Amino acid sequence: RLYYITGLAFDDDYILSLRVRKTDSYGNVLWTKYLGTDNGLENCADNVFGLSTPDEGIIVATTINEASGDANQHFGNNDCWVVKLDAQGNIEWQTTLGTEGNENITCLQDASDGGVLLWINSDQTGSGNLGCGQPENKGVLVKLDAVGQFQWNLCFDKTSVCSLIEMNDGYLLAGDYRYNVDPNGNCGDGMYTYDCYLLRCDSDGNVVWNKDYGGSCEDRMVKVLPDSNGGFTVFTNSKSMDGDVESFSQLGVTDDEDGNIWIFHVDTEGNLQWESCVGSQLGLWEEMRDVIAVGNREYAIVGTNTWFDGVSSGLVECSNNLFLPNSESNIWVLHVTDVYDYDAVSEDTLPHHNEVCVTPNPTNGFITIIGENLSVIEVVNTLGRRVATVTIKGERITIDLSDLPAGVYFVNVIDGEGQKWVRKVVKV
Repeated sequence: RLYYITGLAFDDDYILSLRVRKTDSYGNVLWTKYLGTDNGLENCADNVFGLSTPDEGIIVATTINEASGDANQHFGNNDCWVVKLDAQGNIEWQTTLGTEGNENITCLQDASDGGVLLWINSDQTGSGNLGCGQPENKGVLVKLDAVGQFQWNLCFDKTSVCSLIEMNDGYLLAGDYRYNVDPNGNCGDGMYTYDCYLLRCDSDGNVVWNKDYGGSCEDRMVKVLPDSNGGFTVFTNSKSMDGDVESFSQLGVTDDEDGNIWIFHVDTEGNLQWESCVGSQLGLWEEMRDVIAVGNREYAIVGTNTWFDGVSSGLVECSNNLFLPNSESNIWVLHVTDVYDYDAVSEDTLPHHNEVCVTPNPTNGFITIIGENLSVIEVVNTLGRRVATVTIKGERITIDLSDLPAGVYFVNVIDGEGQKWVRKVVKV
């Protein structure tokens, strides 16, 4: 197995360049290449992206502001530069995407036909090879073929897409946007903060639906992944404690200083089905850096957390937490499983003669489940952990939730015929 490591670094002449390093499975460096322009990338390159290819090469993308050195084309100000290296690190092809204004890449992904998809924030000013003649649309989805040739672009009034899903009949775009806040409030920097958004479009760029998610504080998109049930699981970093982020209270955080990981699921129309906050009771910046699917609705997350007491708390259950003076953040790796019952009958479609209800809701202790021929009652938290189970036949079952922390829970109900229901209950 081979690996690529990409990023900005100074070459032997102390010029800031795009460094690509190839290693074997033991971390031994096979070769290192420095790519860029004669004057370096100090004043232009904010992001660097890499994408391995089936021929053991790599496609890398960043921003340039001149045509020199390895870059053979430039339209003006900052342009997006895409380069394909072969297995030995030689340049196979390169493509510059831009206008006379400023461009910045925020997402690079392989396409199903062997090409490449990119999201570029663009001024769409003056001439170049990018844009749709709509200066008000600052976000551009670009398609390159397998040899780096420009094929098409679609323009939107959204920016900062950091994750996208190619679908049979279009695309799902995931990003976040900035908006103004009350300067006397407790969110953002007193000027603005962020919410996440999902935008579903057809193959021609026509918007099918567009929805925002989050609370009153900062919610930043990390990645969206498709589910086997046809919906989408969304992974974000959040500082909100309200709005869609209802599960924040379940962490028992007394002073949320820096935020936590927020995961939520939407159906094919973008409707929120469940959401969960993951972090410690300290609220000291549990931040997600990346996530991959490792099974059917199972995910591996890598991020960081900060410890000042060296003790596990909230949903952080590490046995080797370390407090080292001046150590700041530690690496945190976790596994998340989605156990929401998508096959359960919706509350809106329940027949009147076989109704199931949970009361009181919200509750500060006991709940009573009422229905016909009840058989199994299961209470799970928003991470899918079972916190209470009752197996009994009857029409009225009471469960004590007094010892559980405040938050959102799901009550899974099964009757004697195997019929299923899911009820959401709030513990206060």
